[in-house]
Amino acid sequence: MAHDPEELSGRAFDRKLLRRLLRFALPYRREFMTSTGMLLCISAMALAGPLLLRDLINGVLSHHAEAGSGAGSGDEALGALLFTSGVLLVLGILTFGLRFLQIRLTNRTGQRVIHDLRTRLYDHITKRSLKFFDQNPVGKLVTRVTSDIETLNEFFVAGIDVLLYDLVRIIGIVAILFIVDWQMALVTLSVVPLILAWSFVFQRRARRLFRVVRGEVGKLNASLNEYLSGVRLIQSLRREKAVLAKFSADNRSLKNAHVATVWNFAWFFPGLELLPALGTAMLLVVGHSRVREGDLQVGDVIMFWTYLGHFLEPLRQVADKYNVLQGAVAAGERVFRVLDDETALPLAPDASPVARVRGAVSFRDVHFAYDDRKPVLKGISFDMSAGAKFALVGPTGSGKSTIISLLSRFYDPTQGVITLDGQDLRTYELAGLRRQIGVVLQDVFLFEGTVRENLHLGRTELTDEALLAAASAVQALPVIERLGGLSGHIQERGSTLSVGEKQLLAFARTMAHDPAVLVLDEATAHIDTATELLVQSAIARLTQGRTTLAIAHRLSTIQSSDCILVLHHGELRERGTHEQLLRENGIYARLSRLQSLA
Repeated sequence: MAHDPEELSGRAFDRKLLRRLLRFALPYRREFMTSTGMLLCISAMALAGPLLLRDLINGVLSHHAEAGSGAGSGDEALGALLFTSGVLLVLGILTFGLRFLQIRLTNRTGQRVIHDLRTRLYDHITKRSLKFFDQNPVGKLVTRVTSDIETLNEFFVAGIDVLLYDLVRIIGIVAILFIVDWQMALVTLSVVPLILAWSFVFQRRARRLFRVVRGEVGKLNASLNEYLSGVRLIQSLRREKAVLAKFSADNRSLKNAHVATVWNFAWFFPGLELLPALGTAMLLVVGHSRVREGDLQVGDVIMFWTYLGHFLEPLRQVADKYNVLQGAVAAGERVFRVLDDETALPLAPDASPVARVRGAVSFRDVHFAYDDRKPVLKGISFDMSAGAKFALVGPTGSGKSTIISLLSRFYDPTQGVITLDGQDLRTYELAGLRRQIGVVLQDVFLFEGTVRENLHLGRTELTDEALLAAASAVQALPVIERLGGLSGHIQERGSTLSVGEKQLLAFARTMAHDPAVLVLDEATAHIDTATELLVQSAIARLTQGRTTLAIAHRLSTIQSSDCILVLHHGELRERGTHEQLLRENGIYARLSRLQSLA
């Protein structure tokens, strides 16, 4: 059975991890202590029942049987029977009420703990850097926030206090048995070592299987997220059968992991029925002999037999709660592995608030690598004065998009400094910094919601008039009107819009936010010729007075730039105007000739 070894752990019991889990319960310790107190009361009432039955049988009923069926003895026996029945009934009603309140309290408190933990995990994930998401598939993260958190929910709701309740019952029963008769206690508990050995084998296998199941769930969710998000590509390439085969293989692995746990349970619980039957037989044989010898009374034997059943029930529960604990350890390992990740961009504690900036950008000996093995940028240096128009040119993989990511501070350079108006980007308040940089990409990001929400992106201070004015400037009003105005609905990822329409909405969004620095990453690459003529005039207005950095493969769109930067293998090889670079007859000139031939 294949599984992701990164998802598995060999630890059976991790005290440090459990302590970290219990910290989330500390704000609700009063509720958990109340629940535990209720369970202790329930435990005491459950232990009292067999003792009352023993006293009834050994006392009144046995004396009544020896004295015959006289009226006086019959009334006495009936009265004792009614009294004991009444006490047991009252204990049952109290147990019912306390158990109801305890379950309600525990579930409500457990849900609050899980709410806090899930919120903390989601908040932590959304604050990670892009490097974190490069290394962690979205499906795996969804599993952490949903499935693994639900596993921890069972631990808080039916794990901590119930485990204590079962342990108290076991200790109480053992104490009562040895106080009454130590020899019969040994006979009654003689099957316990066999049950413990059987449970140990079960738990050892269950521990491994739980981790395999969790690993397979994470792997399947990651694959499923990838398949559904890329379903259009899968259908366009007619890869449905191949993807279905891969999904079926992952699904089969998960099924086999679950079936293995089912087999484990299928062997365990019948064994727990067989071994107690052996204990009952031994108890009856020895008890019958002791009663005939006069060492015990019938009520004592019945009490031992009753306590045997009461003892095995919490023993089974402890074994089951051990599995809950194992599931919690496995899920907790994954959750805390995410919470322990510190790949968020480091923020300066005294970060400067960002007002309107002029837009002067400078890269000084900037190096960057997505991992430690392969550098992407090597010593990039250039200066853009406020309002300048620069262009980035180079083959795929030369580092153009990486420069945009560094300028937007999605990543920090591994070496060197990037400044805005002479100030290191790392010293700016991050949200304010990004409001000053408008980025229009080839693949436009749109989310499910209204047109208004997709344009203002949470900046509710932008009025409808400002949004419509921005849309009018970039010829996007017809698209908005077709969608039903600013209140019109956009489907997930803009699936009902053409590529050109999504680009127009992206220009309208950027125009509305009025950034000081504008970044265009092949912004007109997917727009038809007629639309491009409209957008080019809008871009001219949009770039007026703004520092602009444009990535382009079509060199005709950047010929008027103040400076063109030519990248090759992460190095800045050439810089200059269109005419200067043609005269140098280098990489740029070669690219220009190739496009002319094309």
